Amino acid sequence: MLRTQTQTRRRAIRSTSANACGLYPAVGAASMDPRGVIIGREAYSGKAYIFDPFILYDPKARVRLPSPHVLVLGKSGHGKSALEKTYVLRQLRFRDRSFCILDAQGEDGSGEWDGIARELGITPIRLVYGDSDSSEGIRINPLDARIPAEHQFKVLVSMMEILAGGPLSSQTKFALAEAHKAASAAARVSGRVAVLSDVLDALTAPREALLGQQPVSPQELIEWGQPAALALDELCNPDRDLAGLFDGPTSEGIDLDARLIVFDLTRLPREGEAMPLLMAVIGPWIRFGWIKPGDSIKRTLIVEEAWHILSHRPVARLFEELVRYGRRLGLSFWAILHHLADLVLEEAPEAAAILKLTATRVVYHLDRDEAEKTADYLGLTSWARKSLPDGANICAPGRAIWQVGSRINLVEHIRTATEIRLTDTNRRMTENPATEAAQPAAPMIRLRKGVAA
Repeated sequence: MLRTQTQTRRRAIRSTSANACGLYPAVGAASMDPRGVIIGREAYSGKAYIFDPFILYDPKARVRLPSPHVLVLGKSGHGKSALEKTYVLRQLRFRDRSFCILDAQGEDGSGEWDGIARELGITPIRLVYGDSDSSEGIRINPLDARIPAEHQFKVLVSMMEILAGGPLSSQTKFALAEAHKAASAAARVSGRVAVLSDVLDALTAPREALLGQQPVSPQELIEWGQPAALALDELCNPDRDLAGLFDGPTSEGIDLDARLIVFDLTRLPREGEAMPLLMAVIGPWIRFGWIKPGDSIKRTLIVEEAWHILSHRPVARLFEELVRYGRRLGLSFWAILHHLADLVLEEAPEAAAILKLTATRVVYHLDRDEAEKTADYLGLTSWARKSLPDGANICAPGRAIWQVGSRINLVEHIRTATEIRLTDTNRRMTENPATEAAQPAAPMIRLRKGVAA
């Protein structure tokens, strides 16, 4: 039960400062701005805990945030997924909110967001690995017309670096740039959108080019472009595992105007190139296809298993630009991780920059060693540092340390019966799933294209 501020007010007494700490040993922190969506209650005061990064970015807010970005950390089974899902469900009641989810976890071939998507009348966008003839999966074209040409080349370079396992040489970049220009020109003449196989054809059968005033022969371009051509073959050859993901026009039916977009990535392998390749494509694709300049929509991008972005420098470079300009784009970026140890920040300056741009950090239970490293990195107070390893009491499932700007609170997440049903990820591990009849139910608002139904 949530207590109002009036109910928690105490009668004033006179006391010395020396005695006050004994009379009131535990005092809850000051409340946040009353506008936004309710998360739960502040554990020590019982006050309702309300959070909305867009409202808190407003200079008139009670707590002013320098950025709307959020980092969520913690061990599995302690409430990370439940938090993000209930946050989205509650925010969708506001008509000026829109969400894109990169869902990398799930079971039985479906992502964790599949149940919520069905409940809201949304069809997840599912990507299938290793089956170019699959009727189930969709294709995303890195050279889609919605991405400006200069950003298309950035995406191409990032993809080639991921497949090549390191930075491209200047000569290879030159050959790739020439092939990209030739492929785009040939596609325009044919009245269609360029695809990766056009770039591969231009790389392997180039025309003479100019490097300044110096002619570069086709044979030289073939030699220079060989690393990129071999990488593109991995994406365009129908006999390769990566075929079917990027080698063709973008599939029909992807609605970037929907208020909730779910990319189901659960059929992509966790290891290997497929996941970072998708992240390299989807960042700019969302930036220019999903975000509409000049509108009043506040958008949130939630990335499950965000180490796929942060641990690959070519991908992190693209997302760093997206996150850095999130304020002018009206974008809140949520990175969901298990541990900071998943990242080697010293070797990934772009990842460190993205993490530093987060002004809200939500940390669930961690093992002691990991809790110490996380507390050091985030600059948590001593009581928060001691609370994180206590997974049975202080940071029990559903409770987390919230660092919002300079304020730190212990927050207990509260869910309705409907939200528990939709966000429970432990059903497969529980022998007799319990039903919590005492929890209040909340009606679901089904979504149709672009608006609340």
